[in-house]
Amino acid sequence: MKDRAKVEDLLTTSDLQIQSASTAWKHVHAEYVDVVDDILATLAPSGPYAYTVVPQMEEGHELPTQRIVTTYEAIEHSYRSMHRFAAVVAIRPVAEINTSWYTFVSGIGRGREKQTGAESERPVVVIFPTMGSEGITGELFWGRTQQDSMPGDPANGALAARFAVGELHGTLLDAYRKGDVDTIVEKAHPEIQTGVRDYVAQTGTLVELHTKDDLRTHLQDFYAHYSVRGIEVVTKHFDDWFFFHELRWTVEAKKGPDVGSVFRYHTAEYAEVSAAGLVCAHIGHGTDQLKIG
Repeated sequence: MKDRAKVEDLLTTSDLQIQSASTAWKHVHAEYVDVVDDILATLAPSGPYAYTVVPQMEEGHELPTQRIVTTYEAIEHSYRSMHRFAAVVAIRPVAEINTSWYTFVSGIGRGREKQTGAESERPVVVIFPTMGSEGITGELFWGRTQQDSMPGDPANGALAARFAVGELHGTLLDAYRKGDVDTIVEKAHPEIQTGVRDYVAQTGTLVELHTKDDLRTHLQDFYAHYSVRGIEVVTKHFDDWFFFHELRWTVEAKKGPDVGSVFRYHTAEYAEVSAAGLVCAHIGHGTDQLKIG
């Protein structure tokens, strides 16, 4: 009976994973067809939403500015604006991670400029949060901005850059566990583009940050509200230009009506890494918090 219960649990979990993947790829295929109303039909029926608008390069900046919209109306406007000028031709995955609440894909993204017909491609990462819904609650997309990868240790051969990214990930994870804001900010590009779930204001969507100073303020605010009891790795994936992880957080509230209460939640995020070992973009989402104990 115990073995049967384990198999049933496994099948229930895989049902949710397959549903998440089906939901995400239904959206991607709607993008290929290029009918905006069909694309919008793949969104979850209600928010909160989180969607990354096509980033724009501003004069005097090294990194593009990543804006995030959080309402259905703003997402609709973004899709209609983008699809007037560009079309999504293909996303060719080399990695795909499906869970009960998101799908993560990395690979090559290919697009076409409608006016000229010119096509271009580049490495991309994208998270489609579903939160277990029948549609996606967002599309968190980032294209590679850095030409070079971390050199790494030559002794690691072809995987040297990936192992170097993995070491940076380990350093940052230790810093997040300790609340070591200085180390996290030290490893951030001056123009780091950040979009992560806001557990301080509890908006249910993402906070939008554009510099390492913004990041420092956000982290100081977070650690003023919570002490971290533990961060456990559920999933991690390293490439030569980014890392991805799903983490399980356990935190204790230090402020507000729930002071002293312990909460648990998951986050799923990716981060582009420069050749100098600096995080250029840190974008992802997270689940609702669950009070435990």
